[in-house]
Amino acid sequence: MGTELTAQSLIVTITEALAVDHANGATNDIDFAQTYTHTYGSIANVTKKIIKLANTNLTEIATFGSDTQNGAFVRADIKYIRVTNLDASDALQVGMDDEDSDAAYTSVAADSSIIFTGTTVEGDNGGSTLDNATALKVKGAANQQLELFIASV
Repeated sequence: MGTELTAQSLIVTITEALAVDHANGATNDIDFAQTYTHTYGSIANVTKKIIKLANTNLTEIATFGSDTQNGAFVRADIKYIRVTNLDASDALQVGMDDEDSDAAYTSVAADSSIIFTGTTVEGDNGGSTLDNATALKVKGAANQQLELFIASV
């Protein structure tokens, strides 16, 4: 028998480094640097993969449900999702879809990431009622690559 894995904390740190100079020759830069760290506890399951898009069609890269049937991620267990656009020039459309009437998509610039900390979505103006997303989908250029990282309890 193998040894069971024990849950650990996922620590995510976002660092922004920017100093704007007055361009007057003096070294009196205005510092806008910032670091933000958040800890997601009890992470026991991690999926990380590189995906190469076959074409420009909308492509399902993960599904969510109440159980793991057909390879779905358990919606209630997901704590952190990151999609990174690995392309150097093309944007990537990324979004959550409930396969019914609601979806929310956004453009992720080249060499950039988007982070989701839940799996609910609303497509109606005002966002009054969030619905459970059933899928994470992307749309980009043919042969465009992205990285998918999902952490859950």
